[in-house]
Amino acid sequence: MWSSSVTVLLLLICWHGCAGHPLVICFQEQSYDDVTVHGEECLVHQDCDGDNLRCVNQRCTDAAAQTAKSLQDVAIQTSQSLEKPHVEGSPAKAPPVPKTRDAETNTDTAAATKRVQISTKRAAKECERCRKFGDPCVEEGVECPEVPYTVCRMGQCHCREGYYHKEGRCMAELGEYVHDGQYCEPGTQFSNRRCTCRNDQFYDNNMRTCLKSALGINTSCTQQSQCSPYGAAYCPSVSPKRCTCHPYARYDEATELCVAKDGYEAYCERDGDCALANARCSTEKTCVCKPSYYYVNERCKAANGGECETAADCAFEEAVCQSPSVQSEDESVEPAEPKRCSCGKGHYYQSSGNRCLKEAEQYGDECSPLLGELGQCIEDQCQCDENEHHFKDGKCNMKIALDARCSKTSECFVDGDDQDNVECRNSACQCKFDYSPDVERQKCIRPSGKNSSDRPSALKVITLLLTSAAVLITGSALRDAYYG
Repeated sequence: MWSSSVTVLLLLICWHGCAGHPLVICFQEQSYDDVTVHGEECLVHQDCDGDNLRCVNQRCTDAAAQTAKSLQDVAIQTSQSLEKPHVEGSPAKAPPVPKTRDAETNTDTAAATKRVQISTKRAAKECERCRKFGDPCVEEGVECPEVPYTVCRMGQCHCREGYYHKEGRCMAELGEYVHDGQYCEPGTQFSNRRCTCRNDQFYDNNMRTCLKSALGINTSCTQQSQCSPYGAAYCPSVSPKRCTCHPYARYDEATELCVAKDGYEAYCERDGDCALANARCSTEKTCVCKPSYYYVNERCKAANGGECETAADCAFEEAVCQSPSVQSEDESVEPAEPKRCSCGKGHYYQSSGNRCLKEAEQYGDECSPLLGELGQCIEDQCQCDENEHHFKDGKCNMKIALDARCSKTSECFVDGDDQDNVECRNSACQCKFDYSPDVERQKCIRPSGKNSSDRPSALKVITLLLTSAAVLITGSALRDAYYG
């Protein structure tokens, strides 16, 4: 039952705009007393009374009964002569009632109104011109009409999960369903109604593009998957980004693949996965020697102080395996403590090189370099390079001149026998107190008649002050007596 009030609504038709357009919708507004129920005619969803009713094909239909999605047809009316709105005092006019709602044109001679139904089942490109990504929408959580793979969120058309916006349409990520290949990214393939990569390509991390494999080990890459054809290889996250074997793998030239290692540096998840004795699982998932052990001759051998059974268990030459409480190397003596690796008598353990060196008894003795990092073996003797270094405090030290920056006194150097008269003070090489540098500033000498700082001594200063005070007091007393 149509009410007597008439509402004229102009629609925005696709891409032309509504201004001056000959096509309009002319329909009578239903009164609140008239309701439309299931099966009755309707124009929009709001005409149907009921939470689950939707206007489908101009009939109120239960939405739950719809098992397949389809684009709804929109009824567009055209009018050759619009009726004037009802004026108070004039007789109400009966509303024009269309005889049919088919796609054919029907004319009511009383109202001279023409109703035309236009199907909106257009091609994909044509539909995109009707509505697009970001346009306003009404039904929250429902796909926006004529915009595939969208959803209405907060009054706007957005792409569904698994799809992304590009150039006005919602493109499908790799592996997502699409009805047409134009919704797949260029460079991918449309197969079985899904966007996929070719068999010789790999999925990018963003799941939108396909990547070609790298050309081999040590060639350029951008993603991990590009290096996977070459065995246990990966693409580093920092430059230079080239396919590289994992730490637990080695490159096999015969197969041109990265193959897993056995024993030392083999792949592991925990310490128990390492078959090598005295090994542990590192943070890089590789088997390495435990602390205080070195990998020597395919074994993890003990460093200085590590437990051992024989000297062969020690990781350095000239080593002995004995109990610390036993000084004799006689193995028949029962040790009171576990045996440990150490250097033999007369040798010194060098941790930086993991070796035993013969100890030097005095400077110049024939030995291996034991005079610190700057010591050199010159003609089979431990010596310092006198051009750049000097011997002091039992070590070879850099020669640092007066007033130059220093870190310790043994670095400061002056010519002659005045080595004890210089020190490192305030991070600079300076002469000790009571000494002053000579003209060439390479000797510290004791000046005659003054201290090393060329300043009067404290005693002289006090004496001078007392003398001056006495003179002032005496002069003041004489002046008072003379003028008094």
